[in-house]
Amino acid sequence: MRMSSLQALHQNMRQIGIETQRFEVRVGAAEFACLFSVAANPYCLALTTRGQHPQFCRFDVRPGYIISNYLGENYGPLRDALYVDGRAGEGLEGARFLAQLNDVIPHVAQQGRILQPEEIVRVHPNVDDADRPYFDRWERRGQGPTERNLQKTRIILGDDARTFSETNRVSSIWSQLPTNRAWR
Repeated sequence: MRMSSLQALHQNMRQIGIETQRFEVRVGAAEFACLFSVAANPYCLALTTRGQHPQFCRFDVRPGYIISNYLGENYGPLRDALYVDGRAGEGLEGARFLAQLNDVIPHVAQQGRILQPEEIVRVHPNVDDADRPYFDRWERRGQGPTERNLQKTRIILGDDARTFSETNRVSSIWSQLPTNRAWR
């Protein structure tokens, strides 16, 4: 399914210079806290149901802002969140759900709704040392930063930080606890 709303949102995010956005939507009976990140390839859209028993669903957003209609492991959590009972004749269809989701995604980004580091690593599970999402310091190590360290630096801190790391041959060092330190 082509997600035209994500494309519009991303264009607006570019205009204000951000790579992540947080927003809330309602689809049917369910409310979702959403995270959209373009910091890695493929882009990522994560939905967390709101309520007593939150469920987490992650979707890869492929070039052209395409999300697969096949819900896979997201099927159960989404079915439960949407109060859909397949035996009642109104089963959960990926294309229909994604079309409804596309209709409610905002087209305008907001500067104050940027993801925090702990949210970013949750959305990007392949990030190196995901248990340490907070920037601590730069450190010169051996041959310079590894590709995995550069990837984490870019996803959490952005392109400028990755370029700084490569140019100066320093690795980003990360903490489990918030340090309130900027990379500059």
